[in-house]
Amino acid sequence: MMDKIVVHEAAPRGGCDQDHGPPSGEIGQPGHHIVARLLRLIARRGGNAVGVLRVNGFDEPLDRFLTATLPSLDIASLQKLSSRASVELSDMQAYATGRLPFRGGDWRLLFYCLVGSRTLREAIMRTEELLLAIDGRMGNMTLRGTGGQACLSYTGARSDDEEMDFIVILHGQLMFHSIFSWLIGKPLEGTLALDFPEFARRHLDGQLLPFDLLLDADQLEMRFAAPLLDQPVIRTIADCEALPTLNFLFGLRTGEDPLEIVRRSRHFMAMALRERRKLPSLEELARHLSVGAMTLRRRLHSAGTSFRTIRDELRHEMAVDMLTNSRLSIEDIAERLDLCDSNALRRACRGWTGMAPTEFRRKLLQPSDSG
Repeated sequence: MMDKIVVHEAAPRGGCDQDHGPPSGEIGQPGHHIVARLLRLIARRGGNAVGVLRVNGFDEPLDRFLTATLPSLDIASLQKLSSRASVELSDMQAYATGRLPFRGGDWRLLFYCLVGSRTLREAIMRTEELLLAIDGRMGNMTLRGTGGQACLSYTGARSDDEEMDFIVILHGQLMFHSIFSWLIGKPLEGTLALDFPEFARRHLDGQLLPFDLLLDADQLEMRFAAPLLDQPVIRTIADCEALPTLNFLFGLRTGEDPLEIVRRSRHFMAMALRERRKLPSLEELARHLSVGAMTLRRRLHSAGTSFRTIRDELRHEMAVDMLTNSRLSIEDIAERLDLCDSNALRRACRGWTGMAPTEFRRKLLQPSDSG
């Protein structure tokens, strides 16, 4: 699974004709534009656009997919189509420049390097080394800092096809931007400077981007706040293996995506319970996530949950685990769950299981009937 990985739709920052685009946070038309544009470009350049559809289980005629008014598709289908189309177009561009494409084994090497890093800085440096080691199949990058800003410059082979080069390079930078953001659980945002003329912007078709886009630059460069380089890498190889088949064309909206906020909230609260035996307050959690308390409430609500619900779910899960797999007393378990006393645990346990904790433990320890 690690050769195609996804992150959620971008919180838009830059793009083309944004005033006429859909509201922030909706996939809708931008996703359709991306898929239609990629398929049109593949078809016009003699690529296997039909194969992109067939491998994803679509039997409809290609013509139906070559305009922004695609057949009705959900987000997962858009992601699958754009993922395969992006790979196809990237491979076409690679062959046009006389180099080998980036393959599944290369992806696995990249992600093993990334999740073994301690900080974003180390992850980027390892990426630099890997790109050199695999003969520049995905170009080369160099990190430098200036005036509180990190500058990640990139060089790669180009064909004589400006549109294909522009789209492949833009999507490649989207991929790196999203991978690095995903690694630290925070959006890099910043600016992407591309050494393409300003009129290349017409190729965007209203696409929303997670960074500001600057064209007519002297060199291809990703710029973001330097302090992010010292952010710890929070992902593991298990996170990579667990991801569904996806791609990074929709960017990352870690700071906005309610489901990601829920995941990070649960992780922080669980670690606090395990390490300090104390749950953070809503305000402490909000500070950790770099959002306001009211904003955090709204985002949790939009994900169908709340601070109290997450707190109770964690206590429930940990209580069941300790009652099942330890000999801890009821008083010790209550303390580890940051409950005021054993009576509070008894009340909570009756709400979760319909039984007092000692009765629940006794029932679990009873041998089951063999029939």
